[in-house]
Amino acid sequence: MTHPETPPETLLQQEISLYRELLECLEQEAQALATAQEETILSLAASKEEILGRLLGVKKAREENPPAAGNDADLSDLDRLQRQVASRNLRNREIIAASLEVIQEFINQFLPPGPGLYRQQGQVEAGSGRTLFHRQA
Repeated sequence: MTHPETPPETLLQQEISLYRELLECLEQEAQALATAQEETILSLAASKEEILGRLLGVKKAREENPPAAGNDADLSDLDRLQRQVASRNLRNREIIAASLEVIQEFINQFLPPGPGLYRQQGQVEAGSGRTLFHRQA
């Protein structure tokens, strides 16, 4: 972690550096998600967790030891990086959600058909195309 006597300016630079590292990790994750590289995705998840732990430590230290006068350029850079990280994280989340929907569709193809609907005239056929296999009595 960071030593309690670390100058606030150094803490700000460390935070910026960690956000850049996280941004790079999210870019690699997007590429791994697009190419379905499972092992890479898992290792990047572990890297993100480690980076986020360090980032939390630096943020806490910076909050406990605020700078006397902020460097506007560094604060602007930090703000820009935070927005980029949030944007990349949202994009990756959307890729993951879309992938899970595709997986769910494939799983649904192997589920047995539902009981169908009942009307006064009798049972209505279950939705077609829902399963690959239909059992006939």
